[in-house]
Amino acid sequence: MSTGRADVVPRLEAACLWLTGACLAAMLVIILVEVVTRSFFHFSFEVVDEVGGYLTVAVSFLALAPAQARKAFHNVALVQNRLSAHARTGWLAFFHLLALAFSLTVTVAMVRFVYRSWQQGDRASTVLQTSLWIPQSVMVIGMAVLCLVLAAELVAALRQFRSAEQIP
Repeated sequence: MSTGRADVVPRLEAACLWLTGACLAAMLVIILVEVVTRSFFHFSFEVVDEVGGYLTVAVSFLALAPAQARKAFHNVALVQNRLSAHARTGWLAFFHLLALAFSLTVTVAMVRFVYRSWQQGDRASTVLQTSLWIPQSVMVIGMAVLCLVLAAELVAALRQFRSAEQIP
């Protein structure tokens, strides 16, 4: 069993998957508690909408890397099935390169956004007064792990493309 760098990306992806599940479970619990307290005790915590929104954003961004690693995104099978194996591998490498470039651009923009929020001390205008850089940081983490997964897949696709070139 190796413990090299190759294990880091799958572990980060698995951590994102676990955190996504934890966020969904937390969302379920807080909504259930809110429903019970409103129905039976006529009391509201008045933070469920805010926390639920933060958890929804966390689920959305933390699920990106596991979805990519498990090939859960749409593919244009109509086009890909008509390509040769070599051309399909080349297309896959090109697609991963484009997706990585886009994801890195979005990640850099998000890092700047979170830094500005932290620097300016932005807070939510709600009961909790949440420092906005906290939920925004989850977006950066999700995108950064997606970039790592895409980079690993790009390297794998390039290796497969090169090995297919060498076969006579």
